[in-house]
Amino acid sequence: MRARARVTGGGEQGRRAVAYLIALGIGLHNLGEGLAIGAAYALGEATLGAFLIVGFMLHNTTEGLGIVAPIAHDRPRLKTLAALGALAGLPTVLGAWIGGLAYSPLYATLFLSVGAGAIAQVVIALYRVVARELEGGVWTPYTAGGVVAGMAVMYGTGLLVAA
Repeated sequence: MRARARVTGGGEQGRRAVAYLIALGIGLHNLGEGLAIGAAYALGEATLGAFLIVGFMLHNTTEGLGIVAPIAHDRPRLKTLAALGALAGLPTVLGAWIGGLAYSPLYATLFLSVGAGAIAQVVIALYRVVARELEGGVWTPYTAGGVVAGMAVMYGTGLLVAA
């Protein structure tokens, strides 16, 4: 009950508790991403591993904004920001080590699946946010064109990598 009061209560302490809970949730999410990165390298798929690193790096920038949003007006100390970053980011490194040491194809498949689930989680969450904000729906000609263009780029880069 006391932990709940800290999170739901107002003030700087409550906002800091929310930031730490967000960082913990993102850290668990990032563990799956690290597993996928490590498994890709364990399978000898350096291109896939590099692609996953770049993709996760891009979307983790926005996750960092979500972590600090509750405490942005409180002017947190550098120590607090470092702790939040470590809580959210270090599980990625741990996951990469675990995934990279998985020499079994079964474990590699499992870890890549966990990474795919982490990606799906982000896509579904963003879809829900965007769907609430848009009146005409998510699938407009522009978004359909963006999806088709993204698939074309993926196909094209896949051809270049295979060559």
